[in-house]
Amino acid sequence: MDTSTKAKITFDSVPKNNQALATEIHDFVQSQYGTSTLSRGNDYKEPDETRLKSLLERLYVYMTDFGRYRGNAATPDAKIIAAWESFFDPIGALANIKPHGHMMAARMVLYLTNAFIESHQMPRKFPLSASSSKPIALRCNLLVALDDALLSHLTEIWRHSDKRELFSWVFAEYAVHDGCADRIHDNYESELSHQASHEQRKRDRFRAACVTKPSELTPENGVRRRWKWTRPQGDTAIYPLHPDCRRAGFDESGNEEPLLMWQYIGSDGPIRGSYYYTLVDEDSVRNHDQGRERHALRRSRQFVLDTRKIATANLARDRHRLAEVAMARSPLPVELQFQVLEYLEDVPPEHPYLSKLDLAAVYQPFPGIGKKCTVCPSRGNKAAEKMARATCPQKTIAIWNLPLRTFHRFHLNNRGNWALCSHGDCNGHHRDASWSLPSQGVGLEDHLNGLLQGRCGPATTITDVGLGPLDPVALPTDREDNARSQRLFSIGRLDYERDSQDENLWIGIKGLVDVMLHGRTVLGVHASGTSRMTTESHWMLGRTRQDEQRVCSALKHSSPHCAYC
Repeated sequence: MDTSTKAKITFDSVPKNNQALATEIHDFVQSQYGTSTLSRGNDYKEPDETRLKSLLERLYVYMTDFGRYRGNAATPDAKIIAAWESFFDPIGALANIKPHGHMMAARMVLYLTNAFIESHQMPRKFPLSASSSKPIALRCNLLVALDDALLSHLTEIWRHSDKRELFSWVFAEYAVHDGCADRIHDNYESELSHQASHEQRKRDRFRAACVTKPSELTPENGVRRRWKWTRPQGDTAIYPLHPDCRRAGFDESGNEEPLLMWQYIGSDGPIRGSYYYTLVDEDSVRNHDQGRERHALRRSRQFVLDTRKIATANLARDRHRLAEVAMARSPLPVELQFQVLEYLEDVPPEHPYLSKLDLAAVYQPFPGIGKKCTVCPSRGNKAAEKMARATCPQKTIAIWNLPLRTFHRFHLNNRGNWALCSHGDCNGHHRDASWSLPSQGVGLEDHLNGLLQGRCGPATTITDVGLGPLDPVALPTDREDNARSQRLFSIGRLDYERDSQDENLWIGIKGLVDVMLHGRTVLGVHASGTSRMTTESHWMLGRTRQDEQRVCSALKHSSPHCAYC
């Protein structure tokens, strides 16, 4: 097991090493097909497992070693980012390996994400000023690229799974170091010394990184999800915290040492990870710091949660069909057959919106940026040419609408303000101002309904797909309203509770149109019908926080009162 790169790491050597590794992987893919070409589809040989695992191990070592590398503090951020981006070459090459290349590539993106968000090669403190927007955008754009790369592989897996892949393996540790060594006590495992335990964790880490088949995604191969240990009833023994404990509960009611009652071990890994940075108000007397967070793989996580809703229903139907076929051939009396079938869980109802979507198709990558337009420099100064230049895709803000699973585009209008483009399939370069959607409640709702009808059929509305206001918005008493707010928006301890809360926060009490128009989510309403409690909006995801703030301002309507207020 090779645990480190032999050559010295530099920001110049990493792209070269990754390019060489990508070439080796391409050669490996060619060897699967012999003298044939990749276009022959299923005509391939089973991969050489030993060589394949060696390639995976090298890629993993490159990632982990580079993640620990600090380098020269004077190295430009753009050069560091380019080194990270070079890992996409060997990862993309892995996807061509049959039959599980996309799974291996997806897992390597998860490792790469973890290595990046835990790295400290670039500064994470910035002044609270406009000068910070560019370096922050560089980091955010890499996060978007990681998310898009993971999505590209997950969508391919979903396409070929007959809508039955649950993606349980996505929610795992994907460790890039040996973990919480400070918690490994001599008495944790009596058979293993501290050093032996450390070496075992390292072996598990490398074994997990070299998995080549879905059947190998097991705890025995180091692929572990978060799990909960609970003290057996009546047990009074003293247990230490697990080295990978993330949260624990103790019983401190006795006079002796508190008893460990439960502990969550491990985590869901980078799929729930974030990149953290700090803005420093240098003009403040107290030098006030503002912590910031960007979700690393937000759209990929939502894609998995969405596909699970579909897959869970499909798998439940499969179980019912199999059971019914088995019972039809069984000699059991009909009454007993019915009793057996009653043990099966109910088939979940179809999601009113997701069931109408081709999820692999709608989860498109973020529109590209940073390239110079080849057309705009040659445009003239006529009004149509100026408008086409102002609405160039390279000057456009793209915002992902989480509840609608679609992109909105925003351009600068004639007044120099950002405005929502009315074209659902916007390609930019508009020659007149007809693209601009007025920031009015009815106009916005009609626009969103039009997007839905293109996907779900005529007459479909926001309310039909569960994104409208709750009915009723205002409950008779504050007590009932508080109970509803607690049920829908209280922070749960379990991940599925937090995921459900996230989706509830998209629309709040008053629905998606209200949230988009007012830049906040209503969590409760007085019996009088006035808003009682609100929080920031959660429906959008842009490349940067700055893009999100611009869009929030663009959508806020100027009228002090409207049908949605």
